[in-house]
Amino acid sequence: MRIFGGKPKSASTIPSAGHAGDDQLLAQIAQHSDLDAGRHWVHFVYFANEDAARAAAGQISQAGWDIQRVDPSADGGPEWAVIAEQHNAVTSPEAVRNARTFFESIAGTHRGGEYDGWEASL
Repeated sequence: MRIFGGKPKSASTIPSAGHAGDDQLLAQIAQHSDLDAGRHWVHFVYFANEDAARAAAGQISQAGWDIQRVDPSADGGPEWAVIAEQHNAVTSPEAVRNARTFFESIAGTHRGGEYDGWEASL
């Protein structure tokens, strides 16, 4: 039984978010849930050092994202990870496209920045 009503969308009826990986994630979510339903949405961005990571985290926070953590990369590399999140976020194709543009822009303006994608609850 669906709480918000309606049937999950098939992958062919979902507009493209403009990135193949994002489109695949949206299709997986749509198989289980309404894309317009609020969900926990998490993004991962990596930077060359702590200063760059903390500066980026400040910008991300100012844009309305919660910072889950700013830590050295879990894989033991020299990078620093910034993990940003929103609760009750809508992951429509437009929202996903806008988020990717935002996080790639943040990554591009700080030393060693790299946007590594997102995940969301079903």
